[in-house]
Amino acid sequence: MACNAPQPVDSTIETGELETKKHFSIKDSAGFRIVEIFEPFVNSSITERYVLYPSANGKPQGVKADVFIGLPIDKVGINSTTHLGYLNALGKQDKIVAVSNSDLFYDSSFQQRIAAGKVTELGNRSLNKELVIKSELDVLFTFAIDASSYESVKQLRKLGQPVILIAEYMESDPIAKAEWLSVFAAFFEEGTMQKAEAHLSRVENSYNSIRTQSMLYSFLPKVTIGLPWKGTWYVSGDESYQAQLIRDAGATYCWNSYKQTASVPLDIETAISGGMQAHFWINTGTLTTAVQLQETNEIFPQFQSFQNKHIYTNYKRSNEFGANDYWEMGVVRPDLILGDLVTIFHDNKNDSLTFYKSIFE
Repeated sequence: MACNAPQPVDSTIETGELETKKHFSIKDSAGFRIVEIFEPFVNSSITERYVLYPSANGKPQGVKADVFIGLPIDKVGINSTTHLGYLNALGKQDKIVAVSNSDLFYDSSFQQRIAAGKVTELGNRSLNKELVIKSELDVLFTFAIDASSYESVKQLRKLGQPVILIAEYMESDPIAKAEWLSVFAAFFEEGTMQKAEAHLSRVENSYNSIRTQSMLYSFLPKVTIGLPWKGTWYVSGDESYQAQLIRDAGATYCWNSYKQTASVPLDIETAISGGMQAHFWINTGTLTTAVQLQETNEIFPQFQSFQNKHIYTNYKRSNEFGANDYWEMGVVRPDLILGDLVTIFHDNKNDSLTFYKSIFE
């Protein structure tokens, strides 16, 4: 996905400005806070602006915004498993009262809240407008992947719903993706922002330490990724989140000639030809055993990675419904993901992995 970084255009806010990231900025002024989201979906030139203010002080006058949110907030809806990862890191899981696709959340304590009726369903696959309105949310965190889904967001807003776009999936850098924790923190009390900053500092230091360690290895193994789907094998572009993790782990990405952030659709023959001699094969999706992989395609056992038992799935922390903590806790702990990859590529140890496991176990 294209991640050109638009620049902040507001020049009226002068105090308390945080460092601007690729796709968001947070600025404090006297009496309110402005959160801006740049290019919230692919090929959009949109800047979303949210004004957060203390409800007791009343809505700020003379300030333009797509959404005004009165604080504090108490009833939160989410539309992605990554949103739970961020809110869990802030200790705000108890604020979530509504979700979509409830089966896809991995965290057991959250599933218990759902089972107890403390969290309601907003729909499967797409948000149900009637259920969203009925939930009377203070904030609904969601996302848009294209102009069509953005129109759905605008329709909800026309119905008076406080919809906030989260675009962490647009970030190609693992640390930048984790830094969206600050966006969520901005909607809570000041201590929450400080908690986010402390968490991010620890994670970035840990990530950089692991990356420095990976630079000490002279051998850079070749790594392929993914599985075919409906006759096409999609691989991550060389400027993507996944490719960045592979590079930072001290490996060579097989598909590094595709200089883009978006997924690259390959015909199966090309993917097999390019990946057969890779030293490692990762992210085989829900195929988590060697038998499953072999049954998918009789050529796969001929892969060097198969013969050397160097194939790993990132579904170690998953459940029977396909919920996967890689996309939940992993979004705020890229250092743990990187640590897994360094261990896989260079130490060949399986007993200390967090999100990954060998399909031969």
